[in-house]
Amino acid sequence: MNVTPALAEQAQAHPQDTFHVILRVQGDMDARQEQLQEMGFAISRRLRLIRGFGATATGECLTNARNHDWIVSIEPDGEMHTLNK
Repeated sequence: MNVTPALAEQAQAHPQDTFHVILRVQGDMDARQEQLQEMGFAISRRLRLIRGFGATATGECLTNARNHDWIVSIEPDGEMHTLNK
């Protein structure tokens, strides 16, 4: 599973802090959402185009999620900016 190195480091250093993330998954989206919620993720939105979810979770939850091969990636969820021309 692919976790951005900076996020993995922050999650391990701050296990009780809350992080906003985007998770990409393999398999049935309904089943994966249920599994993520059971693991402690608070799902805020479903991202169908990338087969993923926007969510919040503690650093401890993120660290534990690295053991699941159906989670393709976890990365920080941040603001997007457009280029002004």
